[in-house]
Amino acid sequence: MPNEWSTVTRLLHQTFSIPVTYQSEGSLSNAPYLKEEATGFSFYIPFDDNGGMLQLGPTLDTSLSKDKLIDIGSLAYYMLYQRELEVDALQTTSFELPMIQSAENRQNITFHHHPYLEEKLFDCIRAGKPELVKKQLQSFPDELSGTLAKQNALRNRKNLAITAITLATRAAIDGGLASELAFTMSDVYIQQIEERTNLAALLRLQTEALCAFAEKVSEIKAGTYSRKIAHCVHYIYQHLYEVLTLKQLADMLKMNPTYLSARFKQEVGMPIRTYIQHLRIEEAKLLLRLTDQSLLHICALLHFHDQSYFTKVFKKHTGLTPRKFREQT
Repeated sequence: MPNEWSTVTRLLHQTFSIPVTYQSEGSLSNAPYLKEEATGFSFYIPFDDNGGMLQLGPTLDTSLSKDKLIDIGSLAYYMLYQRELEVDALQTTSFELPMIQSAENRQNITFHHHPYLEEKLFDCIRAGKPELVKKQLQSFPDELSGTLAKQNALRNRKNLAITAITLATRAAIDGGLASELAFTMSDVYIQQIEERTNLAALLRLQTEALCAFAEKVSEIKAGTYSRKIAHCVHYIYQHLYEVLTLKQLADMLKMNPTYLSARFKQEVGMPIRTYIQHLRIEEAKLLLRLTDQSLLHICALLHFHDQSYFTKVFKKHTGLTPRKFREQT
């Protein structure tokens, strides 16, 4: 099953300056293709059996080259279907498509993690959300994973997995896991990684390790809250970019809103509205530090009713305006 096109579209918008739209019909092929039009090049990815497709481009009003568009199209295809696009087989309506990159360019790539995706992944571990860790890993394209060993693909993957586990260890400790247990888990998983000789098995082990760290953090946090409040906290974190109201949360939990409000404040130490606001400011800090999205766009994404109010709340939580925070990080 492909990922939701809306999720992929949002991630692409956050990362690249390129038009990305969903067309409900009109696909010319069941396979991805590049099309040269009067308005520039567009990259089309069929998405469903009814002729729907994701359109990247056109490129006329952007600084993107054709090759860069193909790079982004390949990335979008991976985000949708979790498999690499065979670029050699890419269809085109007007010319023969070259390779995305030459071997020489590939060898010159040393390391290029996308910081926002990476930070979100480890943020999920800190929050103790193993199911979200798995989703983040599925949306982390291979093209953004980097190269740490140019001559050996398996060694490269082992190095990246060890790096990921090292960072996950620190994130789990930040999330409340005892350092002794975290470092023991790290040692065990790194030893297992070194023993793997199969790439697929190595990737499964990496996923297992990162989810295990999140699971341990979850167990720590679950001991702090009752089942209902733990569920509420989890739901808020998972739906941070959506409208969240006390009534909606109470209906979801089948609780009286007044009782939920009092119980949440008693266990978490702050009102639900304040807690949601706190998480959204933390998310805003992440977006300000790791993306070039405008303040207005971040404000709208996180459901602050205007930029002035967003600035006021942000300064209350951080001591800085959003603009100053971005300048200093």
